[in-house]
Amino acid sequence: MRRENVNADITVIGGGLAGTCAAIAAARLGRKVALVQNRGVLGGNSSSEVRVWVAGATKHGVNRYARETGIMGELFVENQYRNPDGNPYLWDALLMEKVRDEANISLFLNTEVTAVKMDNQKGIKSVEGFMSGSERIITFESAFFIDATGDGLVGFLAGAEFSIGREGFERYHESLAPKSGDNETLGSTLFFYTKDVGHSVKYIKPNFAKDITKTAIMNNRIIKKEDNGCAYWWIEWGGEFDIVHDNEKVRDELQAVVYGIWDYIKNSGEYDADNLTLDWIGSVPGKREYRRFTGEYVLKQQDIEDQTLFEDRIGFGGWSIDLHPATGMYNDSVGAQHSVADGVYHIPYRILYAKEINNLFFAGRDVSASHIAFGTIRVMATCAVMGQAAGTAAAFAVGKGIRPTDIYHEQLNDYQQLLLREDASVLGVKNEDQADLARSAVITASHTLKEINTFTSGAKLYQLKKAIAFSLPVDPEIKQLDLMVTATQKTNLTIKWYATGKPQNYIPAELVGEQTVSLVAHFTGWQSFEINWRPEHAQNLFVVVEPNADCSVYLGDAAFAGVLSYLDNPIGELSQPELHDYTRKSPLLYWTNQRINRKNFVFKTPTTNAYDDNKVLNGLVRPYGGPNMWVAPVNGTSEYLDLSWNEPMTIKQINLTFNDDVNEDIINLHHHRTAFEVVPELIKDYQLQYEKNGQWIELLRVSDNRVRHVVHQLKTPIISSRLRLNLLQTNGSHQFSMNEIRVY
Repeated sequence: MRRENVNADITVIGGGLAGTCAAIAAARLGRKVALVQNRGVLGGNSSSEVRVWVAGATKHGVNRYARETGIMGELFVENQYRNPDGNPYLWDALLMEKVRDEANISLFLNTEVTAVKMDNQKGIKSVEGFMSGSERIITFESAFFIDATGDGLVGFLAGAEFSIGREGFERYHESLAPKSGDNETLGSTLFFYTKDVGHSVKYIKPNFAKDITKTAIMNNRIIKKEDNGCAYWWIEWGGEFDIVHDNEKVRDELQAVVYGIWDYIKNSGEYDADNLTLDWIGSVPGKREYRRFTGEYVLKQQDIEDQTLFEDRIGFGGWSIDLHPATGMYNDSVGAQHSVADGVYHIPYRILYAKEINNLFFAGRDVSASHIAFGTIRVMATCAVMGQAAGTAAAFAVGKGIRPTDIYHEQLNDYQQLLLREDASVLGVKNEDQADLARSAVITASHTLKEINTFTSGAKLYQLKKAIAFSLPVDPEIKQLDLMVTATQKTNLTIKWYATGKPQNYIPAELVGEQTVSLVAHFTGWQSFEINWRPEHAQNLFVVVEPNADCSVYLGDAAFAGVLSYLDNPIGELSQPELHDYTRKSPLLYWTNQRINRKNFVFKTPTTNAYDDNKVLNGLVRPYGGPNMWVAPVNGTSEYLDLSWNEPMTIKQINLTFNDDVNEDIINLHHHRTAFEVVPELIKDYQLQYEKNGQWIELLRVSDNRVRHVVHQLKTPIISSRLRLNLLQTNGSHQFSMNEIRVY
């Protein structure tokens, strides 16, 4: 065997999305990173080896304005441009490219960590890995290590405290916990793909295939010939065993069931599947759960359902608490039990590090959480968010020469500010970066949107057989709301308006007022309602138009910044009791947006400050109690934002954060297909200028932009008291919009 040593500032073990994002985050902050992955591809469960789509806080569009930003958001948006059809190999290639583009990352594929060496200061000195195929034994030495292995191998070998299985109720007093604890976990899953080859294809099952007609699968699971991949998430098993040590046993059973399901589809006579053939079957089980380490805090069910506002929040999630039976597909009842918060929830930093080891971070599904809370944070986009936070923390700790726990107790604000600077998925923490010159500037826009009016020329009648709703920002008040309506005969129409509760929520949480108006027969036009609401601070209003079959409203065909419309149309899972049981049901599940996404019911309000130019400098870069962006209508000409200072500033770097409509649910694989390749709200073409001797000088010009967060490091610093951003063209939106400008 060939032996070698690798030294880096940070070693990340695990190349799933958590580890990949951790490595990229640390590398972009100037740290030397060794990324160690035990497979030949990156992406973990999202890779072409397993093919799980990357779910996250959006919960497939159930949560509003919930798509992740930062590195995970960057991957979503870029994959949408390159790979809108969700080819898993192109997803692999994108992840590989993003890692290889970082000069500070050294990548070690097919390298399985086998040993951990500790020092005398309660820290890890090195980890040792075997690179299969190359017969190399590599020792990795670093100041900090990040365990992103999923199964928690490094933390285990280092002696960190961990849990496996379900805690009993007395441990954390979680209502979903069993009365007594046990070792049961969520099982593993294996997928398959099919294709139509255009001619008859026979199928002779292998002798190890399972006869599924003799199992509980026939009673409680849904089999469709057109389903592929994650549609068969319920092909799950192994939670009664040791999901790691019994991995091969679990894989064999899952493969036997896959071949058995295909035999049933092809040969039972229940399906027209003559031209279908198997195209791909996984050989690597997608694991859900194993070790969960004990950090300085343990995330619990109550934190998810109550949406606890942690002071040390470093990201957010939004998937339901999604718990599966240990027996998986052989369970006699539902395949998943859910509890849904009223919106996205916050994730604390303290779950990302070992409390007893001075240089070990965790990222992904091995972080500090109860089994119940784990049921939501386990999805990959949320793991990626925690990965970026862990990588940023490790880079921060290297620079400061401090322990992970010291960041929380002594340097929390500076660490959070660094996360914000990197566009991480953090809610409600404002930019307070003392180095950001834009914070002391006066901002002026060429124009600003001062009225909400969702009318479009293509608006169509929508009969009020069922209630409809819409949400809009109120800043600082709303006196009147005008609804475009048609009445076929004399009737009364009622609307009710609600506060939405927490700033990240978009539900009818608290009734504020209601009004009923009389409409004459054959009325068509704007109907006014007196709202007269001035909340203590800017927030959203949720308006419900009650059903009335004698009335129709109008549904426009364009998105509008900060405004969403909803149907009284419960999600499909609620009608699948054989698969899904919801123990906590939020209004989110009933007021849904997916079927009319990027469309809006037609209404208007006279005035608003929700889109003023000062929103670009308000410190928030995504919707949270309001849009937190400047907006101006597209009228055939460019628009600009000016920053001015009382004295000349030396400018070396300019950070731009564009609006990429984080309400749009973008996916990496085949869950659904998004109609566009580039988010329409993103600014396509723009120009930066600075003033010199009374003249505007072009600093740079960008065409065909398709990303949200851009950092322009100037080759030569400029000195000026005025900076101008000219917005020349969007990627299709009828509004110019901007989240933030930073200047250094």
